[in-house]
Amino acid sequence: MASAADIAKSLAAAIGANDEETTVSQFLPSGFPPLDHASNSSWDLGAFPVGRMIEIAGPPSSGKTALATAAMSGAQAMGGIAGFMDHERSFSVKLAPKLGLDTTPGLFTFKTPKTFEESLQICVVAANHVRQNKLIKKDAPICWVFDSLAAMVPRSAYYEMKDGKIKGVKSLEDRNMNDNTALARATSNAFPAFAQHCEDLGICAIFLNQIRQDLNVKFGDPRKTTGGNAPAFYFSQRLWLSASQIKKGTDIIGMEVTGKYMKNKIARPFQTASWRFMFQEDGTGKFDRQRSLVEFLETNGILTKGKPGFVIWDGKQIAKEALARQIESEGEKGFKSLMSLLPANYEPPVVVEADTEIDEDADIAA
Repeated sequence: MASAADIAKSLAAAIGANDEETTVSQFLPSGFPPLDHASNSSWDLGAFPVGRMIEIAGPPSSGKTALATAAMSGAQAMGGIAGFMDHERSFSVKLAPKLGLDTTPGLFTFKTPKTFEESLQICVVAANHVRQNKLIKKDAPICWVFDSLAAMVPRSAYYEMKDGKIKGVKSLEDRNMNDNTALARATSNAFPAFAQHCEDLGICAIFLNQIRQDLNVKFGDPRKTTGGNAPAFYFSQRLWLSASQIKKGTDIIGMEVTGKYMKNKIARPFQTASWRFMFQEDGTGKFDRQRSLVEFLETNGILTKGKPGFVIWDGKQIAKEALARQIESEGEKGFKSLMSLLPANYEPPVVVEADTEIDEDADIAA
């Protein structure tokens, strides 16, 4: 009988040596340490894995696009580039710089593809061109955002108007029940190869998605996302958001967002993080990471509670909102002072809860 070493040598001659294990070595930042920790058990690595496909799904105005923009700007800061496929026709290139994104052509690609297949092809062609021509450093990440999977039209279901008449693969009158599953069949066909392209080309592909209610589910979590079953297998992470309104008087000024990793092949799944997403006058949204981190530190007993709405800081009681604004005025130095309080060995509390539906109407005081 041959030894293991002899078998390995013989097999290497026939099929080559064993391949290296596929691992994630880079993450794009979310800007909020508890979300980074929920993603990969680290406060400062970042949240979004490079070389993988991920999903961010949630209700309207919960900050999905803002999270994706943070990832894109993070990729640029690391010497890479970003791209945005606007299938919903709602992204504002003019306002994006306020969230830290550099929209200079070359560093940022903006496209409005007509079909699902065209969108994926643009991403792969662009990334392959950049890598082959060494336009960025080898280890610089590429972040590509698709907004949203629910709005992506499969080629088989696409139609257009020309000279006042419907042109394309199929007219409205010819559509049937098979067209309702066209996107599911398209993702099933395309995602296996696309996942490999993401790994080979160093792409963090972020698919924004919508959460729907499955009326056939009588017990358990009735939520589902669009795109069929394939996304559940090929996304390395699925971050689902729920949100409650933050009100000041009768005005809705923001959302208290909770993100839960429904799937995570990087670290332990089902971890959560909560943060405040505040609406701005110009129509943008802003992560209030200072107030959100103060809330996290208080909830976990790292900051001592004072009277209602207050915590102990430098031996004195201070309102949580006042402390957050003080930290904000100190810039990154102030935020790092909060981060320094985060424990090196943090174990999230074990919470046993029943599956619940998204509550978009609950109110939280400002």
